[in-house]
Amino acid sequence: MNTSKKQNKISVKDLLAFIPDDQISNIAKETKVNYYTKILDGKSLLYLILYSLIEQKRNSLRTMEDIFNSLQFKFLFNFDTSKTVKFNSISERLSVINLEFFEKCYMLFYEVYSHLYSDKEQEDHKLIRVDSTMVAETANKIKKGMTVGKKKKSGESRKQVKYTVGYDGILPCNTVLYNTQECLSEDKTMAPLVFNCSKNFPKAIYTFDRGVQKRESFTQMVEEGISFVSKLKLDSRYKEIDSNSVEEGIQIGNIKIETDKIVLLGKPNTRKFLPQEFRLITTYNTKKEKYSYVLTNIFDLPAEEIIKIYKRRWDIEVFFRFLKQELNFKHLGSTSTNGIKVMMYSTLIASMLIMIYKKLNNVGFKTAVRRIAFELNDLIMAMVVKQCGGDPALFFR
Repeated sequence: MNTSKKQNKISVKDLLAFIPDDQISNIAKETKVNYYTKILDGKSLLYLILYSLIEQKRNSLRTMEDIFNSLQFKFLFNFDTSKTVKFNSISERLSVINLEFFEKCYMLFYEVYSHLYSDKEQEDHKLIRVDSTMVAETANKIKKGMTVGKKKKSGESRKQVKYTVGYDGILPCNTVLYNTQECLSEDKTMAPLVFNCSKNFPKAIYTFDRGVQKRESFTQMVEEGISFVSKLKLDSRYKEIDSNSVEEGIQIGNIKIETDKIVLLGKPNTRKFLPQEFRLITTYNTKKEKYSYVLTNIFDLPAEEIIKIYKRRWDIEVFFRFLKQELNFKHLGSTSTNGIKVMMYSTLIASMLIMIYKKLNNVGFKTAVRRIAFELNDLIMAMVVKQCGGDPALFFR
């Protein structure tokens, strides 16, 4: 018998109860996702992907075929046991299904699960980390993608897609897929995501790495009142107009604060400077023995707080590692752009379920995934026992 339920503050059954099934049905009607389909409607495909991602570490189209055709899956979600699908039907459906349904479900799940934060956590999660991660596949398996680097010695060429994500420390709050060559530049991916994300989170602080360097991006953030903390290249040109005193000996981990200046940034390819004022903090990494510039438009926080904000950007790297190791995010799951985006939204929804379970039960990533799978099986067995006229409590005592 699995005893994890006695130890957990929240169970899988509790989490499933939060899923707004009626609202998902309304989104299906609104987006007309179920037109011209008899079996793989929007909700069925969404639940199939979610269940497959949690049950199978290496999910695939054939895995989803087997899961959909299993009595276990159909019993859990109350699907018609006579209906079956083939993996090529799933592939075809992924390539043509209305993406808007999955995008709106993703936004709905975020809204529902973010309400489980405490008041203090809601304050803390006004910090949104923004970054990108790349996933590669052989060129003959993906229809559209970026070409990065040279071919392997084997002559096999590879294409990549880029996922740019906004992460609030627990849940992914915004995401975009890029697969065109010009979007290799982070200025064309991370900066637009910040502007888009700020529509829903205008009071948040956004932190991102030195991939964003265009002066137009920094200027627009100032003009739109978007607070940010980032890195600036050491060879960047600037003019100091004021400075803040730095208390000697201030150090955050290996990072020592050297200077704290108010500056004007130089306009590229000119001798002029931007009119907007920025704050430039020079740091020295005592372990790596190297200097860095931290750029921000926040003037009312101590320098050490700004550095702490930037250090928390690393949280999104940990989140990406979790997605790739535990939810198969390093494999695309579809060859079409539409199918890849469907898998992206579905994977991030699955990550929300796991991250909330992990947080509320104070367990690690692997433990959360394992316990959720165990509890789903327990739940199915309990439903079967009850359906057969028995008392589930007698079975699980």
